[in-house]
Amino acid sequence: MNRPLSKTSPLAVLLFLVGMTLWLGCKKDDKKGPECNISGVTFAYSANIKGIIDRHCISCHAPGSGVSGADVFDFTNYEAMKPHLDAGHVLERVVIKKDMPQGGAMTQAERDSVNCWIQAGYPKN
Repeated sequence: MNRPLSKTSPLAVLLFLVGMTLWLGCKKDDKKGPECNISGVTFAYSANIKGIIDRHCISCHAPGSGVSGADVFDFTNYEAMKPHLDAGHVLERVVIKKDMPQGGAMTQAERDSVNCWIQAGYPKN
């Protein structure tokens, strides 16, 4: 049996297209951050990043620091920090929003180093 093709109302098509456009516009953006702007350097946690984290993050992001949530956002070592890297928290707060560390004491060069390390897949060694 041949069925006739159903006719779709132009209004229905328009509403569908508007809805898809709005949905795609509101869809969560997978933030990847800016491209690495440092060349000729191989970034690794132990060699390049641990010092930055120790200088700027550990005073608040360590168990027993007295800061609310420090036990959850523990940056005292790579293993404790990795879930926050995986979730994009470090990229978002340090590189994109630049609202961490509080007080803004991190230089742009340090932020760029953290970004390049994250873009490289945040290698440990």
